[in-house]
Amino acid sequence: MNGEGIVGPTSTEDMNKANEEIYEHGHHSDDEKNVAEASQTHEAVTSEIHLAEANQYHEVELSEPHEAQAIDQDLQNPNPNCSNSLLQAPASIKRWMTSNSIDFSDALRFVDGPDSGISVLSLCDLAVGDLVATIPKLSCLTVKTSAAREMIEEAELEGSLGLCVAVMYERSLGSDSPWDGYLQVLPERESVPLVWSLEEADSLLSGTELDKVVKEDKACLCEDWKEHIEPLILSESFKLDPSYFGVEQYFSAKSLVSSRSFEIDDYHGYGMVPLADLFNHKTAAENVHFTTQNSSSSSDDEDDGDISQISDDEKSVVETLSSSPSGNSGDNFTNSGDDPNNLEMIVVREVQAGAEVFNTYGIMGNAALLHRYGFTEPDNTFDIVNIDLNLVLKHCSSSFSSRYIRSRVSLWRRLNYSGCTSENSEYFEISFNGEPQIELIVLVYIVFLPEYAYEKLNCMVDFFVEAIDSTNLIKLINITRNNCSIGAEKINELLLTRDVRNALKSLADMRETFYGPNTLEDDESRLRIRSSVKDRKLYHSLVLRVCERRILSRLRVYASGGYKTKKRKV
Repeated sequence: MNGEGIVGPTSTEDMNKANEEIYEHGHHSDDEKNVAEASQTHEAVTSEIHLAEANQYHEVELSEPHEAQAIDQDLQNPNPNCSNSLLQAPASIKRWMTSNSIDFSDALRFVDGPDSGISVLSLCDLAVGDLVATIPKLSCLTVKTSAAREMIEEAELEGSLGLCVAVMYERSLGSDSPWDGYLQVLPERESVPLVWSLEEADSLLSGTELDKVVKEDKACLCEDWKEHIEPLILSESFKLDPSYFGVEQYFSAKSLVSSRSFEIDDYHGYGMVPLADLFNHKTAAENVHFTTQNSSSSSDDEDDGDISQISDDEKSVVETLSSSPSGNSGDNFTNSGDDPNNLEMIVVREVQAGAEVFNTYGIMGNAALLHRYGFTEPDNTFDIVNIDLNLVLKHCSSSFSSRYIRSRVSLWRRLNYSGCTSENSEYFEISFNGEPQIELIVLVYIVFLPEYAYEKLNCMVDFFVEAIDSTNLIKLINITRNNCSIGAEKINELLLTRDVRNALKSLADMRETFYGPNTLEDDESRLRIRSSVKDRKLYHSLVLRVCERRILSRLRVYASGGYKTKKRKV
């Protein structure tokens, strides 16, 4: 084992048995293969990068004769379902992690395919509570540990911008960087929409929740580079090599930071955490959590970490590390047993021998997954579709005057309702099952109220409490429905009048036009013949389109009365 207390196979016989199970039967069931294909986050953008990575990952560890025989047989008789996973991760990254006091269980096998990227398998059964890795905070690449710390702090660069500069700077040092062994196994950039060409983003993301977001991101990052990074290049005091700090290099670093960084603590902030970022994501079904030895926080907590405060001793070591760009920091990275300055990977859901070990990047839908990590998950129950308030107003304008609509929206707001807001818009979410946000239903209900009901409601606004709950909704219905007596279970049924139902159907149709002339069936047919590896960008953009359009189909069903009435939080 690589560290005291870290779980691993109980004997050489157990490890050999686990190896045999993997190589004789493959390491994924059919369902696991589908999820793994949809969840790869480590593929490079171009075939040239693929080739470079394949050459870089050429070194392979073979601990047992039967392993060598199994790999040789698979190379001669390739199996498209599992041959890539038989390539192990390079021994160099394992040596680098060991030399930097990153302890990981012998129960973990790091496998790599030139197309599918690195994943982590278990060689034996893992139980809840098992410790599988310990990572010193000082082995993490952060602004505080980088040799660029003084420059970054002098330029007052914070957050992800500062971390991006740290990543670019360490890359510019090459073999002189303490993190060179780690950076060498990372792709040049992650295949996130941020680094797609504008033509690709326009054609592949049209109509989706990422359509505008990606274009806005690109513009903001170009402004960031111009305002904050170009002055560093032009400064004579820093003597930076421009070839490592250009716009393209900044976008590449940003793609890595957005997809791989973790929040470590208040002192370090966000950082690149070697080993932790090798575990692939699985929504709401992860096997391990990223935590600290003296904390109950985990990788899917709401605040994403705040893992612990740094000790005075560690601050002293950090000062030494960041002051020497060419020093071998591996000698200073320590793991002192009960030291709270270590991070841990702990099993929270049991793993069977031969199965992939998953982490979680948080609870999010496919738009967020593709945006930040470059992949999607089929049938992601956290998917949503947004309907913009302006689209609702546009629909209403076909039946009512602008003055009429403004008065109805004003009443809706005085009743303390509003949509979700972003920088430039207000919108309503449609959930995975097609159910609209209650605020949208109430708005449309008020728009279509008869004049007498509207006037009555307008006079009684002061009787509504500020909190938006079922009490207010019942009061709203009682006032506009001549004091009918209802319970909370009847709210949706009474709000969904014929006019409201028809409006929701029309809004679904209007939102659907954003995807262009192809139908949902067209997109589903295209998706069935695409590969998540060979057609990565097209595949995942199609998954996003199909999932969103299916939600709109469920919205139509909901508006037609094909829903189950249930209590909901309002």
